[in-house]
Amino acid sequence: MLGYIQPFIWNVVAGIVWLVLFLLLARFVRNLLSRTLVRRHLHSDSLLIATRAIYIGVIAIGAMLFVGAVLGNNAVGVAGVLLAALLTSLGLQDLIKSYVSGFYVLMEKNVRVGDLVESGGYRGVVTEIRMRVTYLTGAHGEMVVVPNSELFTRTLVVSRVPPGWGSAAEGAQDDADQGVEVVAH
Repeated sequence: MLGYIQPFIWNVVAGIVWLVLFLLLARFVRNLLSRTLVRRHLHSDSLLIATRAIYIGVIAIGAMLFVGAVLGNNAVGVAGVLLAALLTSLGLQDLIKSYVSGFYVLMEKNVRVGDLVESGGYRGVVTEIRMRVTYLTGAHGEMVVVPNSELFTRTLVVSRVPPGWGSAAEGAQDDADQGVEVVAH
């Protein structure tokens, strides 16, 4: 019995050593990449997504080595990590699509803060662009949160903000357009 337990314990210890080494390596690579990309003046959201992706990737390799060392078979570790990655990517498909679209929205710079954007029934002035969503302020002051995947896949009308946008006169005009009579007292 001891002949089976002792090699397993050594495999677990070796797996833990691999995992700790790759956790430290992931931190080092993340910090190095972060400093390098800051010097290149990369947008903060792009910097965050790049450093997180590298960090998670290095940890995944460490997890694969951990499972392989514990089980004594690297093929099982690789298969397990790949299966986990596949299931995770299927579950997070829409979220990943918004992040990737946000990357392109930020890099192409077709939409900028202060632009009036109309797409898919939404209309508003862009107040903030993040990796996953873009924030608009509507004509009546409402906040509209648009996933970047919609900005990336739909036709956009981008223009300058007209004079009086968001004022009371704009709201009165909208009501008149809808057939509601505005009466002044």
